[in-house]
Amino acid sequence: THVFKNSLRRFNTMSRTIKLFYDVLSPYSWIAFEVLHRYKQKWSLQLQLRPFFLSGIMQLSENRPPGVIPLKAKYMGRDIARLAQFYKIPLKRPSNVAEVLFVKGSLKAQRLLTAASLEVPDKVELLSRELWMRVWSRDEDITEDASLIQVCLKGGLDEQMARKMLARCQEQDVKDKLKATTQEAFDLGAFGAPFIVAQMERPEIFFGSDRFELMAHMLGVKWEGPLTQLAKM
Repeated sequence: THVFKNSLRRFNTMSRTIKLFYDVLSPYSWIAFEVLHRYKQKWSLQLQLRPFFLSGIMQLSENRPPGVIPLKAKYMGRDIARLAQFYKIPLKRPSNVAEVLFVKGSLKAQRLLTAASLEVPDKVELLSRELWMRVWSRDEDITEDASLIQVCLKGGLDEQMARKMLARCQEQDVKDKLKATTQEAFDLGAFGAPFIVAQMERPEIFFGSDRFELMAHMLGVKWEGPLTQLAKM
């Protein structure tokens, strides 16, 4: 206990680095993403966005998606509706959830975010939010080239850079970077998304979008609710 308190005290006097590992197929990742951005200034966070491949994490950890368990899938639909209202995030269940999650997937979308993290890191926040808006709000595609071009344009890239980002999705360094980020998350203990790591003397990990009160306690800061007044949508 004494060692933990000393670690916590030292962490509170330094920059608070938080890594958010996420995949845009995960609606709970969207909640974590928005909440951490709302608290970024209030908690003096150095927030590192780490797009990873959720399907890869599920395979590595031998986990099962909640959508394949009927009672969990039913609960998830109601849960998302309540969370959307509470956090003021325009979450809406896609018309064909099974197709979105298990057929179309998110590989190209996550490669796009990975490419952006290498080429235009200041745009990753906007691009991530637009991908979530498409798949978890407007029930739009995130797999076709034309869809991803639209994501880039709405995310603040011009036509030339949008096409460059699309081409980068097929290049080996981008593929390798996404694999490495996914492996990093798994090595830290990830088994799903969102997966959040607070860089203390030893990494403190949090799974899901409902651990912010505990995170605030660990960081030595105050949780003040969803801060809907800072919503960006």
